[in-house]
Amino acid sequence: MKAQEAFCVRCGSADTRVIRLDQSSADGDCLRCDQPFHATPCQNCGGFRIDGSFGVPGARFENLPKSVKCWDCGHRNPLRDPGPE
Repeated sequence: MKAQEAFCVRCGSADTRVIRLDQSSADGDCLRCDQPFHATPCQNCGGFRIDGSFGVPGARFENLPKSVKCWDCGHRNPLRDPGPE
């Protein structure tokens, strides 16, 4: 994982500005959907490059999946609540 890198938990975009990052969470702002986010790490590798809860970068799922993919290790993590829009 690159330092200060986390995908938006809403849209999955990598276009984010990370304000705070530690081993247990990441806080930042998404430049694509213009929303703040609070990300939790992958349960397998601890990375923060995980598909967004609403879909792949820039898109939304019509039917929410049960899990989202970590792009660092491929592990499927339970879907996270992105919070209010």
